[in-house]
Amino acid sequence: MRIGTNVAAIVANNALQKSQNNLSTSIERLSSGYKINGSKDDAAGCAISEKMRAQIRGLSQAQNNTADGVSVLNTAEGAITEIQSMLTRLKELSVQAANDVNSDDEREAIQKEIEQINNEIDRISDQTEFNTQSLINGNLSRRVYSDLQGVNQLSVSDSYTAGVYGITVTEDARQAIAVGAGSITMSSTASITEEQAGAININGYKISISEGDTLDKVMGKIIDGVNITGGSAFTVKDLNNDTAANGTDYAGYVPTADYAGSTLVIMTNQYGSDQKMNITCDNAELADILGIPQAATQDGIYVEGSDVKAEIATGDDGKRIGFADSAILSTKGTVITVTDVNNKEFSMDVPGNAAGTVFDDSNNDGQSAAGAGTARTISQEVTDVGTMSIHVGANQDQVIVIDIPAITTYSLGTEHMNVMTQYTASRAISTVDEAINKTNKIRSRIGAYENRFDHTTNNLEVSSENLTKSLSTMIDTDMSEEMTTYTSETVLTQAATSILAQANERPSQVLQLLQ
Repeated sequence: MRIGTNVAAIVANNALQKSQNNLSTSIERLSSGYKINGSKDDAAGCAISEKMRAQIRGLSQAQNNTADGVSVLNTAEGAITEIQSMLTRLKELSVQAANDVNSDDEREAIQKEIEQINNEIDRISDQTEFNTQSLINGNLSRRVYSDLQGVNQLSVSDSYTAGVYGITVTEDARQAIAVGAGSITMSSTASITEEQAGAININGYKISISEGDTLDKVMGKIIDGVNITGGSAFTVKDLNNDTAANGTDYAGYVPTADYAGSTLVIMTNQYGSDQKMNITCDNAELADILGIPQAATQDGIYVEGSDVKAEIATGDDGKRIGFADSAILSTKGTVITVTDVNNKEFSMDVPGNAAGTVFDDSNNDGQSAAGAGTARTISQEVTDVGTMSIHVGANQDQVIVIDIPAITTYSLGTEHMNVMTQYTASRAISTVDEAINKTNKIRSRIGAYENRFDHTTNNLEVSSENLTKSLSTMIDTDMSEEMTTYTSETVLTQAATSILAQANERPSQVLQLLQ
């Protein structure tokens, strides 16, 4: 028996310390509800669980992001729905105006309503926003950059990857243009006589020239009348046209305000083979003094425009620039469209002087004859910027890209709708039908996005649920199991305390030997 070292007490004390440590751990787990309260509890498990916590928080925020994306789409669709209603009204007005029982005054009233509807379409397009971001004015469409000023990208399918796409314009589009066969013989001081009075008809729209009208007044009536029908009228001294040098506003001509001795030019403002103009005059003498004697013949003057001519550009290696060999090019007016398999579409609007084609407009019985010009290759660089990315995952680059093309009167083609004649009103019906189809496609795209977000939301909810279950299995305390451990450690602590007390009493037994 020893007094200096109480080995039994040391053994009992160590056992007591272990039991107390285990009891403290058990109490911590029972009170916190977690079996991992620090890295010492489970180093690997702690690292894994913290990554899982971050993932769950990320998934939770992704659900909020998805809800925001749905709100963006709902806002855009609401505006598009109203635009569709206005397009339906445009269809109704166009059909009404195409009926020849309408007088010019009634068609003018219809035209004014059409203009107001177009203004409202552009206003809605420009002012529809979500969190200050414009939604349907092209702000959320892919950015396409051109090396030629004036080119506008109308559409580019999602399946077209970022890169450069080449189009070669070989011949510019042309308006329907009528050029006088002679110069205006009426002097600036003369007035229309009773024998010269009559009417000029532009596609059926009547411009009345009355006795006593001066040359300025006659030209004013012609200019205003042609403008109403969707065209322009002016006079020129030089019959040579050059769109590259003079621009396209007057089809490459240089207009003059000195009407006497000049040549009258009448043209449509729009380009393409569907632009047609029939000019007649019921008074041969009036037609003669205005330099348009053909207008007084039985058939009058008949002119039509022409579409741009283009082809897919090729590189030095002979391969197409950007486009696949299966792509097909078509044109209408100044619009060039390339279509490919899987509904791929690439559409662009080029300026009327891309190739600087010089036209001979003297033939007043058909299209203008194309002359000199230089083929121009246009490079369109398609990028991945401009669209709205909705982050729908907890990790990097887990996004859904929203691409909403512009919905404006320009992109829909209704910007210059004219119903002042039966011919233009009939064309307006086709224009509105195309605009409705374009809008339906965009709305269908938005609906597809919304459905995709619904599935994304469901997936995020399931992923978050399953990940939370896994995290719970890893870090949550099994209360029944831990309570058993707690009870056991409590009993062991009490037992160790009792034994330690007895062990501390053992040295006192040595006194009995010393008595």
